[in-house]
Amino acid sequence: MTNFCEIELTKICPNPKNPRRHYDARKLDELTASVKSKGVIEPIIVRPLQLREGCKGKIIAGVQYEIVAGERRFRASTAAGLATIPAIVRELDDDEAYDFMLIENLQRDDLTDREEAESFKAYVGRHKKDGIPALAEKTGISPAYIRARVRVLELPANVLKAWDEGKLVFGHLQQLLRVAKDEATLAKVFGWTVGTSRWSASRVETVEDLRRYIDGLAPALSAALFKTEGVCDSCASNSTVQRELFDIATDKVRCHNPSCFKQHQLKAIAAGWKTSALGKSCGTNRAVIDEEHRVAYHGFYGNKPTDKCRACPDFGTIVAINGEVTDRQVCFGKDACHSSLGRQRSTEKREKRDPGQPRATWHGEHFRDVFLSKRIPEALAKLNFENPKIKPLLLACAIHNNRGPSDDRHEYSGWILVKPENEIRAAAMKAIEAIVLSGQHVGPTSWNGFGTKGRRLVAEYLGIDLAKEFVVDKDYLDAKTKAEILAFGKKFKLLKMDKATKLKKSELVGLVLDHGPALVGKVPAEILK
Repeated sequence: MTNFCEIELTKICPNPKNPRRHYDARKLDELTASVKSKGVIEPIIVRPLQLREGCKGKIIAGVQYEIVAGERRFRASTAAGLATIPAIVRELDDDEAYDFMLIENLQRDDLTDREEAESFKAYVGRHKKDGIPALAEKTGISPAYIRARVRVLELPANVLKAWDEGKLVFGHLQQLLRVAKDEATLAKVFGWTVGTSRWSASRVETVEDLRRYIDGLAPALSAALFKTEGVCDSCASNSTVQRELFDIATDKVRCHNPSCFKQHQLKAIAAGWKTSALGKSCGTNRAVIDEEHRVAYHGFYGNKPTDKCRACPDFGTIVAINGEVTDRQVCFGKDACHSSLGRQRSTEKREKRDPGQPRATWHGEHFRDVFLSKRIPEALAKLNFENPKIKPLLLACAIHNNRGPSDDRHEYSGWILVKPENEIRAAAMKAIEAIVLSGQHVGPTSWNGFGTKGRRLVAEYLGIDLAKEFVVDKDYLDAKTKAEILAFGKKFKLLKMDKATKLKKSELVGLVLDHGPALVGKVPAEILK
């Protein structure tokens, strides 16, 4: 039954179950202005408040009607100061009123995505299993669309808040549903999407970027060390199942619940790592899955495991969640045991080394480079810009793509060409020297400098002969052991060995340096190596 009449605004109340929660203030002001000038053109729909469940036979504070449709017009009329509003009174029970209100709202285009989803959820909640097909029939909206909107409301409150604020679109939420069963993964993916876990929080990742990121986190079921039949086939985290639910295609059959997958992997490893094909290939006694580098272990780093190691239960392997071996043989035991192995190996190496041989493998390269870093600038200073050696050097520097220190970058690039003609040559020579010397053991360095090997080639190109020019100095000798200095003095007949062996190291250094110019050309083998 319906009835049209003018009703006092004080006798009308809003419906608390109205799915619309957001009212655009600007649009509401525009409607208020229209009502003031032209009145309410389209009547609202109300029902007697007595028909609301729990209110039969009662009138609450003079209120007699409840809004079914038209709350914006009611608000605008109140703001415009009107006393009455045209209304159609319909006798509807709670279910009829709710359905009418919901469908009327869904037919409007200013409902937010969240309000639409909440409306679907409320309708389905009232009508249970028949809700989705019934709502689809009444509104013409596809069941899949309704089902998808209802499902995203299962996501945590912080995700839905980001949706409300416009940071995420519906497509983001669909992707996040794929990892919703794994709370840790969901939190990680959400943080990455909105930027809270990245260095740049100024942008939100696209839906496609998010899809690829989630795929990258999901291990392929083909990497499972356990039997997946009957366990993963119908799981909602299976990408094949997700393809049917969300119409999302993936390159492989993947598991989007890494925590669950990891637990099955751990059980498979515990059940028989040593007898598995992977365990046999590694030759270890146990395996640990470590995705975030939090497991404490010791690598052998060139020290071969002993028979004692191989018999130890802490001799193991580190495996990624996807079954890939990341560290084939490591020690999970106490540091003391592993350290003693390292000391044993070091002792063996020292016992095998001749005391007169270099104890530090880097000394030769380092001290050669110190010498060349002083000698190369001297050689360059003797060349003028027209020297035929300059053009190849310039070409080598250009090909090397050296940018130089940030504050002097203009000295190494095309900016040289805008200098006055009388400064171009000096700038080019300065650039050659700076680039050749960058990336060295001593002095300023650059990440893409020539380095020690390239600098040695430059020295040879400039005619610098290490075998004839290098001179040992105090810094070099101070870095050596007494046995190394004695071996050097014996080789070049600089010391009387019967007396030298009784001297202190500092006294030996002084005796060698006393030879002065005679040291030129007496070059240790490690410098020329």
